[in-house]
Amino acid sequence: MNTNELKYLIEKYNNQTTTPEEKKLVEEWYDRIDGANLEQNSLEDAKVKQQILSRVTAGIQNIPGPKAKRIRLNYGLFFKAAAILIALIGGTYIYFSQTNSSRIQTATVKTNKRTIVPGGNNAVLLLADGSQIILNNTSDGQVASQSGVQVIKTKSGELLYRFTGNATAKAAAINTVSTPRGGQYHLILVDGTEVWLNASSSVKFPTAFVGNERRVEVTGEVYFEVAKNKTKPFIVHTDQSDIRVLGTHFNVNTYADEEYERTTLLEGSVEIKRGAKKALLKPGQQASLNAKSDGIKINEIEDLSEVIAWKNGYFQFEKSDLPSVMRQVSRWYDAEVIYNGKIPAKQLSGKAQRNVSIEKLVEMLAWNGIRCKVEYNQITINPK
Repeated sequence: MNTNELKYLIEKYNNQTTTPEEKKLVEEWYDRIDGANLEQNSLEDAKVKQQILSRVTAGIQNIPGPKAKRIRLNYGLFFKAAAILIALIGGTYIYFSQTNSSRIQTATVKTNKRTIVPGGNNAVLLLADGSQIILNNTSDGQVASQSGVQVIKTKSGELLYRFTGNATAKAAAINTVSTPRGGQYHLILVDGTEVWLNASSSVKFPTAFVGNERRVEVTGEVYFEVAKNKTKPFIVHTDQSDIRVLGTHFNVNTYADEEYERTTLLEGSVEIKRGAKKALLKPGQQASLNAKSDGIKINEIEDLSEVIAWKNGYFQFEKSDLPSVMRQVSRWYDAEVIYNGKIPAKQLSGKAQRNVSIEKLVEMLAWNGIRCKVEYNQITINPK
């Protein structure tokens, strides 16, 4: 069967228009190759690629609860054949089917007593007196009271700062909320500003904003929705810059293992200051700073949802190289990533929930030609 015949039959299979004989032929072909590496660009039909991508996305999103079992049976090979066809016609697409493929899992995953699991709400609150509160082990309600400000853990798991009755606090205590690898957290500062922390991140802030500015310090990746106050600007300090806003939504990525510190603006306006240099961001723009130079580079961002996907509970990539994808995976699953040999030159695109199991994650990577082995807290990427 040549590539044109294969493309034609897979299209018919995905559309469920094959004859019984054609259906059998496709399934026999699939069983023979069973995830084998296929050369990219052997079929170069971008229109078919986009059609298959659309059907994969629609198939995943439209699986209803009551009939899920029946649809899983009907669509299992559809997802895999579609993924293989996409690989054939160039590019890579991240997908998660609703089926269990034991063949892939047993071929690519070796697990033991220690299981790698997705991250979750997990953070530590450091109070001004040096005491620590592990938030995921703390009951709902008031967890501390400092300088006229209550610290409350809400039923939904947020950390809320609020005044105890006075209009202002006489003095402010300095607190820090930090997340470990495999952790995230959401807190609301006393002025109403909302802060979301990604894994391995921190925010240092006063319990009350006294004076003529609101200043916090961050590490890792943090998303802000700043409460508006025209008379008191909100300043975010990082290792490389000061970000000055009045009221806006923006994301700051300052991980030490990333090449650039990036500030992305979703709403309002942001001023980036680095030494004597300044730059003003508009919504949809991103400022990139490199420790090796003193410049500020401004880029337009086509899809802002990719930048804040982590905050909304997703992995989302668009033509991202494998190391950048695996850095996110490593932080969220608290797993070490090891490359056994040359790093595969792959570009990944797609979207998946961050609560997916490590088995499903490895299955996804396997169907995109990336072979993994999972042992203890390590994910090893093997050559083809």
